Amino acid sequence: MIDRNGGTGPRDGVDFLRLLSWVSPAFPTGGYAYSHGLEWAVEQGDVRDVDTLIAWVSALLRHGSIGNDLIFLRVAWEAAHDMAALRHIADFACACASSRERYEETVYQGEAFLKASAVWDVVPTKAELVGVRWPLPVVQGLVFRRGMVACKQALLSGGYAAVAALVSAAVRLVPLGQTDGLRALARLEDVLLEAAQDALTRTLEDVGSACFRSDLAAMHHETQETRLFRT
Repeated sequence: MIDRNGGTGPRDGVDFLRLLSWVSPAFPTGGYAYSHGLEWAVEQGDVRDVDTLIAWVSALLRHGSIGNDLIFLRVAWEAAHDMAALRHIADFACACASSRERYEETVYQGEAFLKASAVWDVVPTKAELVGVRWPLPVVQGLVFRRGMVACKQALLSGGYAAVAALVSAAVRLVPLGQTDGLRALARLEDVLLEAAQDALTRTLEDVGSACFRSDLAAMHHETQETRLFRT
């Protein structure tokens, strides 16, 4: 029995161990290579310390791409055993990418996530997957559901992975100290909890962004002269 907010029964321990693997920085999705446009934001001085980093990531959670990704994850979780619906969600999520780099970032990581999680036998067959590009939050939704992860835990896990990746990039780019990175994660906890709760009741019709500066950052990063990250 799966519910949205609680556990999944007597296999809770096994499911939790799987989830730890799937959201670990060591899980081979190549996430360390992406900054989601943050590299350009740091170069421009938009993100320069803990406070500005928190403001940037909070906006993405409440009004931008990470909030949208939580919606994609949630609807994919709901549709995890309906391949026609999943393909539609994947196409829609791809179409919502605001730039070439955003598109590549989400599909490269998503398809790497699919390949790696096949070890647990929780992904569709190759025949079911062909013909569609698979964005990361859609893959997370279907894998988490098929892996018996409750919806609220899935949202928090996917959201935390995105937030932690941005904080890790900022630690290297600003640069920030490791302790400041942890301070940022601690102060973003309530924002992430709020965003995950909101995503529980939102649909694809609620997808949208008001984070224009972040979208511009991703576009400008494509031609940034000196880069450490792919996006």
